[in-house]
Amino acid sequence: MVRIDCDGVKCDYPSQGTWRFGSLVFSSEFCSGNIASVTQLSETSYELCTSPDCAGTQYETSYRTWFYFSVSGVKKDQLLNLCISNLNPQTKMFNQGMKPVWRKGWAGRWERLTQDVTCSCGEGRIFQIRFKFR
Repeated sequence: MVRIDCDGVKCDYPSQGTWRFGSLVFSSEFCSGNIASVTQLSETSYELCTSPDCAGTQYETSYRTWFYFSVSGVKKDQLLNLCISNLNPQTKMFNQGMKPVWRKGWAGRWERLTQDVTCSCGEGRIFQIRFKFR
């Protein structure tokens, strides 16, 4: 599957792309990036839909346990409400305190989110997590 991202650039992998919303730029255009789409839900809320492992290749699986993306253009003290969807159900992991990690810049140190993470499993067992990030 080949698609064109918001800048008109051909993406050979459906798990890689760039999405712009004003000054915010979401991207998965790097090794292991796996976001298939980003939808703005409100001024501060975004839904990021993951791709299956090896999406668009002969090795594609139904696994969607992890996510890896970048966000740039965030203003100081700007609050983002993020929903990561299309994941395999991982309710037990998140109910027992697992939280995503993040870093600032490529040379930054990885840190675990301090904010609460909520999870739910919707229709068709599509799992999602929600968290706020500043």
